[in-house]
Amino acid sequence: MTTSANKSIRAQSQTSAPDVAEENVVRVRGLVKRYRDGTAANRGIDLNVRRGEVVSILGPNGAGKTTFLRQLTTELKPTSGSVEIFGVNAVAEPESAKRMMGITPQEGGVFETLTVLEHFELFARFKGLRRREARLAAFDVADELGLGAEINKRVGHLSGGQRRRILIGLALLGRPPLLILDEPTTGLDPASRQTVWKVIRHVVAEGSTVIFSTHYMEEAERLSDRIGIIESGRLAAFDTLDKLFARLERSYRVEFSDPFDPLVEKSVRYFATFAEAQEHTASEQLSEYSIARASLEDIYFALTGERFVKAEEGEGA
Repeated sequence: MTTSANKSIRAQSQTSAPDVAEENVVRVRGLVKRYRDGTAANRGIDLNVRRGEVVSILGPNGAGKTTFLRQLTTELKPTSGSVEIFGVNAVAEPESAKRMMGITPQEGGVFETLTVLEHFELFARFKGLRRREARLAAFDVADELGLGAEINKRVGHLSGGQRRRILIGLALLGRPPLLILDEPTTGLDPASRQTVWKVIRHVVAEGSTVIFSTHYMEEAERLSDRIGIIESGRLAAFDTLDKLFARLERSYRVEFSDPFDPLVEKSVRYFATFAEAQEHTASEQLSEYSIARASLEDIYFALTGERFVKAEEGEGA
């Protein structure tokens, strides 16, 4: 991607979507988080999330994604700026804002000696459900996440992937209107990941709004209404997938091997038209190549200058 193309896509991506007729359930303005050592994890983020949307947050490691989500959930207090959750000032009234959220942290502990059922019942009670309601909700969430067979097993005997699904289940209890999930499917096998996707679609169909970070491009593409890319603490882009694609000046990619040394890692070049891409393959006498439309990963690279780091496949159910 050329420098001019990078500048073009950045220039078009710096501002978040303007307020529109739909209700903004999350409204972030000028969000800055600066730590005592001077590190600026977030730098003036502006963001609106509308009711019923699924918004994914992408970015390189250390870009400020988790810091951003932890400020939304009130776990971290911003250095400056504002966060409103359903009109509630989350900085001034964190407890009121948090009551409207279901949260899955990037890393979270579980009670090893409790069963899955006891876990869900306990946290459902914390959320204000009565005893009978808590039990029913526990069974419902376990079934949704494919944990029905483990309902009476102690959490300490479960796999890492199963524990991750428990943390997602805790966020779902009580059906909060806003879910904030930090890399919810990391560590899950493909089948379990598909189960979580189905649950997210279901809660959105019921009226919830979802904000999540992810290390899976496919996950962002399949689930998201809009995608935010954070780079060096700034919101470099926030738009629909179609509009992000439209911003690429060179939207065809040629991936090819060196014709004289096919064992060298493949190279990638970008072109404005399919004809230009074909012309390049002919002029370079390439024998091993592919031509395809640009992907979300290409947009990510244009904005961050880094290739997307793919998460490892899950360790099991």
